[in-house]
Amino acid sequence: MEEFTTYKVIFKETADEWLFQYRKDGTIHSFTNIKGNRILTLLDNNQFPGLKKRVEEWAEKYKKQITVELMLEDYSFEAFWVKYNLKVKKEHSQKAFEKLNLVDKILCFAKLPKYDESLLKTGQAKAHLVTWLNQKRYNDEY
Repeated sequence: MEEFTTYKVIFKETADEWLFQYRKDGTIHSFTNIKGNRILTLLDNNQFPGLKKRVEEWAEKYKKQITVELMLEDYSFEAFWVKYNLKVKKEHSQKAFEKLNLVDKILCFAKLPKYDESLLKTGQAKAHLVTWLNQKRYNDEY
């Protein structure tokens, strides 16, 4: 499996979030809007970070407008299985998790602490992971 370097870019003014993934040779693999409605005008004037070095330059050049974070977390099923901490229906959960794209996997990791907090407040039982994934509960607001 090909390894990528992933950067999350957050626009401070609008709180929009984007993921940029780069191959080992430094060329862009993908970019995804995680949150927000910002229309990228970065294609104008050759500003788009098509190379890894360009997004790294952004971190310095636009530091008042954006935050650039190198994403180092392990977004594997095993890592999420441990964090979810309800060990039932592993095989079905893994199949559901593997169907998710990277953005949804990151959302799962990001929303899990808020979900756990919500369960403590409401006293509700924790959903099986496969149910939580299939119902896209990581999109819920907790």
